[in-house]
Amino acid sequence: MFCNNCNQENSSEAGFCSKCGHQLSDVQVQAQTQTPPPLTAVNISKDAQIPKNQLASSSESADALLATFVGEKYDSFYRDKWFKDSEPRLEVNNDGSSIHSFNLAGLLLGTSWLCYRKMYLVAFFIVLGINTVDLILMHLLGMEVYSSIGQTSFFVAWAVLTGLLGNYFYFNHSVKNIKKVMSNTADPATVEQELAAKGGTSWVGAIVGSILSVLLSMGMSYLFAPDWFWLV
Repeated sequence: MFCNNCNQENSSEAGFCSKCGHQLSDVQVQAQTQTPPPLTAVNISKDAQIPKNQLASSSESADALLATFVGEKYDSFYRDKWFKDSEPRLEVNNDGSSIHSFNLAGLLLGTSWLCYRKMYLVAFFIVLGINTVDLILMHLLGMEVYSSIGQTSFFVAWAVLTGLLGNYFYFNHSVKNIKKVMSNTADPATVEQELAAKGGTSWVGAIVGSILSVLLSMGMSYLFAPDWFWLV
């Protein structure tokens, strides 16, 4: 099935275009003359909803899908952060414009914010990367030099990095989940339910993720730098 909006080829079972998010239907395959009612997202603002019986542009479709996945903060924060200088879309511009914007929560909370937004895999690799670089510097510089630099400044640098790339990480996370859901189901109601379930926020995830991050850091220090474990 080819999308009549961007000509992207999709599987015959797909309900939405995997490239632009445009809604597909069996009618499109037979006649390309009618378009079914577009997705009406749940828990989003009126500005993000698409009126029934109207042809939804790829921008409107992407807007509704992202709003469903992100939740209430999409209208008040993320839409402006991601698309301040462009239309809503399910792809990053070649120049990365506006996707690369600063996230204060990412700076202050780091991996806790990532887990709060259900980016568990991203949080894991960041914690793994932080501790790997930390251990390498510890062995290369020695404890005396390493201590003089200050471990706090090292983690502050990583916090700044999370703040700078937080919105980029979250946009990619949102788009990947949206495309995955759309490729697995053609029912708009099911799409809405799955996006709402996979997206949004989780305080439990933030708390558990923070605890696991500390345990991972302690475990790596204990395994790879046992002589310095109690000094760090």
